[in-house]
Amino acid sequence: MIESDPACEYIIKPDQDVERFFSHTYINHYGMRSEQVPATRSAETLRILFVGDSITYGTSRVDQRSIFTELLHQDLPKLVHRPVEVLNASAGGWAPDNEVSFLRSRGIFHSDIVFLVLNDGDVTQPRSTISQVGDDLPQTRPSTAISELFTRFIKPRLLHLVSKKDAGITVGDASSKVIDQNLADLDIAREMVEGNSARLVLLYIPFRRDLPQISAHAQSTLHAWANARHITIFDLSAAELPYPAEQIDLQDGVHFNAKGHEMIAREIEKLWPQL
Repeated sequence: MIESDPACEYIIKPDQDVERFFSHTYINHYGMRSEQVPATRSAETLRILFVGDSITYGTSRVDQRSIFTELLHQDLPKLVHRPVEVLNASAGGWAPDNEVSFLRSRGIFHSDIVFLVLNDGDVTQPRSTISQVGDDLPQTRPSTAISELFTRFIKPRLLHLVSKKDAGITVGDASSKVIDQNLADLDIAREMVEGNSARLVLLYIPFRRDLPQISAHAQSTLHAWANARHITIFDLSAAELPYPAEQIDLQDGVHFNAKGHEMIAREIEKLWPQL
C-alpha cells in the first residue's frame, strides 16, 4: 500500500509485512522495501542506498528475496569483505523529482554510496502524483485475497478493462523543460550526497523493449550529465540485450521478473570494481 506524503507526493506505507500472490513484501519503518536498519550505521559496515521507482521496488509479483537489492545484500559482503546494509527506497511511478524529494526530506541515512536508479522513461517524466500510481500499489488494503484476485485480474478480463499502469513506463516527448528539471534534480542529489561525504552513482536500467533505439536519447543524456560531473554511471543496456524480453520481464513487458533481477544484481557485482 501507498500513502500520501507532503514531500514526495506519496511513499510506500511503512511497517508492512505482506504476502500477495505467493510473493513476500516487507516494508521497514522508513517506507523502504528492505530490512529494519538503525538510524546510524556502525563504522565497519558499508551502507548502500538505492533510490528508484517500480523497477527498484520490484513490484508485488516478485518475492522480496528475489529483487536485485536483496540479492546484492546477500552477495556484496563476500565481494567487499565487510558487513553490508542495502536500503531500497522506491515506489511505483516515482519520477526523479519524487526521488530527490525523498532524499531532501529524509537524508541519505548515513549511507556510503547512493545509487539513483533510472530508466529511459525517467528522463522525460515530470513529478508523479498519487493518482498516477498503477493498480499494483493500492491506497487501501484489500479486504480479502479473493476480492483482490477478482478486482485486479478476473473483473478486468470479464469486462475487458485496461489495468491502470504507473506513470513513467513509456518514454514521453522530449520536452526540454522537463528534461532540464530532471537534470537539475540530479544536480541537487549530487550536492546532497557529496555534502554528506558519500558517493553518488547513476544506475541506468532501460526497459528491455526499448533497446536499442528508443532508449538511445535517455542513455546519451544521462551519460553526458554523468561525464561532465565525473559521476560513475552503471549502464546495464549491454547486459540486457542478450535476453529476449519474455525471459527477463513480467507479462507487462516493463518490469523485471526474478531472472531479470538476478541479471541486474550480477551486472552490478561485475561493475563493482569501478567503485
